[in-house]
Amino acid sequence: MKYILNALMLLFVSNQIQAAVTCGTSSSTLPNLNNVYKSGEFRIFYSSNSSNVDYIPDQTDANNNNIPDYVENVAIQAVATTEALTSLGFIHPLNSERYAGSAKFIDIHLTALNGNGIAYENPSIFFNKPTKEGKCALNIYIRNNIESFPGNYWTTVTHEIFHLYQYGYNQFKGSWYLEGMTNWAERVLRLGAQGGDGLTPLPNNQDSLTTNVYNIAYNQLWHRLAVLSDNTNGQLSLSPNLVNRTYIDGSKVFKDDKLKGYLYIKKTLENLKIKSDQISIQNGWNPHNWDENDQTNPANRPYMLKAIQDSMLQFGMNQTVEEQKFLHLQ
Repeated sequence: MKYILNALMLLFVSNQIQAAVTCGTSSSTLPNLNNVYKSGEFRIFYSSNSSNVDYIPDQTDANNNNIPDYVENVAIQAVATTEALTSLGFIHPLNSERYAGSAKFIDIHLTALNGNGIAYENPSIFFNKPTKEGKCALNIYIRNNIESFPGNYWTTVTHEIFHLYQYGYNQFKGSWYLEGMTNWAERVLRLGAQGGDGLTPLPNNQDSLTTNVYNIAYNQLWHRLAVLSDNTNGQLSLSPNLVNRTYIDGSKVFKDDKLKGYLYIKKTLENLKIKSDQISIQNGWNPHNWDENDQTNPANRPYMLKAIQDSMLQFGMNQTVEEQKFLHLQ
């Protein structure tokens, strides 16, 4: 019976792999975004009309190519992010089971946002926007006036792109996971191997898990797990072509060559996918398209925690009292 169930599970998953998420449609013409700059799989849509709200205030054009440096720097950070993550073994969103065969581009829209950025999980076609070329794309929106972007701090583009990686791997949501893990991912480009030096201990009881992880978007769990999983000095082995990448002003894209725990984070995304697929099978859901309420349901937390713990065991992270207490949480 066990073998029959396993075979049925494999059959279900293999059949669903071809059922990539459906590309939605929009009738919007995005009238303010009259220009597009292309770089690899990225299309950057922006405004060159000073009379509308989405116009980029910083019109610096150091290389005199009639494209604001702000736009080019967004593209540089985007391309560097995906190239680095691919080099580290993460599955590019456009190659993921969820989006492969559906989304062809990642579109970044520079607009007047209240926040710094947002990434949408469902791809779409803007059929009334000629510069969208009738192509399905994943969509990111980035604020058009981030102060001194990119400078020595801003990795907003990296942040939003990593959300697309998370969406590509599994159906789980929850800010403690989406934002917490992504805060770690920004360190691919940002200065520092991990946030807070990864010194905040793992939760040792259920109350601490809820209070310090589930209830805090930018929690320290992922930084701590990254440190505990990685006995190296965090040295990244990226190609010289990547490491030496610069923004238009000549400043370095990669602020250092350190990142702790990327193998552990990658394995956890893979284990979260396993749990996500299991829940899909149990409920007869499309593994690429859960309802929003199901994605954010707190009832998913034990499954997600188990994926984290499975990764710990696979990395031999059960030797200390701190690790053992966390492994007993449910």
